[in-house]
Amino acid sequence: MRIAIVVPPWFKVPPDGYGGIEVLVSLWADGLVDKGHEVTLFTVADSVTKADKFTVFDKEMKSYLDDAPSNFLNIAVTHSLASYIEISRGGYDIIHDNTWKEGLCSTAFMDIPVVHTLHSAFDEGNKGFYSLFKNYPGIHFVTISNYQQTCFPDLNYSATVYNGVNFPKYPFSEEKEDFFFYIGRFNDGKAPHLACEVAERLGVKLVLAGKLNEKAERSYFDQYIKPHLSDKIKFIGEVGQWSKEKMEMFSRGKAYLYPIQWDEPFGITMAEAMACGTPVVTFKRGSAPEVVAHGETGFVVETMDEFVDAVRHVNEIDPRKCRERTERMFTARTMVDGYERVYLEVLNSK
Repeated sequence: MRIAIVVPPWFKVPPDGYGGIEVLVSLWADGLVDKGHEVTLFTVADSVTKADKFTVFDKEMKSYLDDAPSNFLNIAVTHSLASYIEISRGGYDIIHDNTWKEGLCSTAFMDIPVVHTLHSAFDEGNKGFYSLFKNYPGIHFVTISNYQQTCFPDLNYSATVYNGVNFPKYPFSEEKEDFFFYIGRFNDGKAPHLACEVAERLGVKLVLAGKLNEKAERSYFDQYIKPHLSDKIKFIGEVGQWSKEKMEMFSRGKAYLYPIQWDEPFGITMAEAMACGTPVVTFKRGSAPEVVAHGETGFVVETMDEFVDAVRHVNEIDPRKCRERTERMFTARTMVDGYERVYLEVLNSK
């Protein structure tokens, strides 16, 4: 099978730090090559992959994420349009698009079957855009949780394929140290300030990690996180994707505190924590009940009081159950197999 995989130009594949989509694409592009498929990755030049590459920009374009909208859109559309012009000449069997709206604007005019993974949530603006693809047979949508499909049931869905992690890279530990942690973006939706409030209420240690590249992230951090920093609540900055620091945090922390205030479509960090044998405490939003088995690999709660109480009981969670759930449901291998099945079903339905 000849497969074109298109990703945005903001981060290289795989990323050094933040870059959720790029981590996943790295795993399934390499995995598909290992299974004998001919794969071309449409990315930036400093990406590292077993697949062939087509590039427009030499380096990560993440600095434009905080630039004027006209400059941001110019980068996004230039990368997307150049990629799809090249794809139209290349004799591909199938396209797997992982961009946002700019990619779908190009795929709508392609004769090649398109699989589009919905990496983001359906807000009202997104629903207006995606409604243009109702009853559109040429684009086959894949969700990263079953919850996503309930938010907008009118698209041509092919399957749910859960995000996966490079399972062997995650160290398992039953021995936990005296701290909790949060890793992720700093914004109202992820709400790490609530993790700080929980830590203060319980008088426990909390380690915070994540990027502060964008203006909105820095503003949120200054207003909502800085007032909580103390000898018990510490911010260590962004950690590398496979860094020793990150792996020790995931494997040695008592629990991952993930107090989301939005309907997250998946939440890969929850799977990462469980892979290391570490329970997750999160709110019942979006896909959280699909990822975390309540009472078995963590706690999925509805109120702050329940969240605080759940943190008190994390020692009751068996680390082996956490590890087993990720190995069964959220590995790179299961993800690659899932996408391969989607491609074959799409091609067989032509």
